[in-house]
Amino acid sequence: MMAVLIAACGSSARARLEARNDLVEQLVGGGLERTVAECAVDGFFAPRSNDELARFFDRPSLTADEEAEFARLGTECLDSVSD
Repeated sequence: MMAVLIAACGSSARARLEARNDLVEQLVGGGLERTVAECAVDGFFAPRSNDELARFFDRPSLTADEEAEFARLGTECLDSVSD
């Protein structure tokens, strides 16, 4: 659903924000603290275009590289929140 929204809206900041918020909610629902989830998702979204994010949301699961990136971001964000 989000992939369609991002693709349809192209560079829409609103669609990107909605996709970001949905992913944050998924991580929070999985037990991650909101501040850590927001930090990790922001770090994941920052270097990616809307097209890259649309492809990300279109896949049923994370790639090994994405898993590693989220693990790294989660650790970095947890450390920054703990400071």
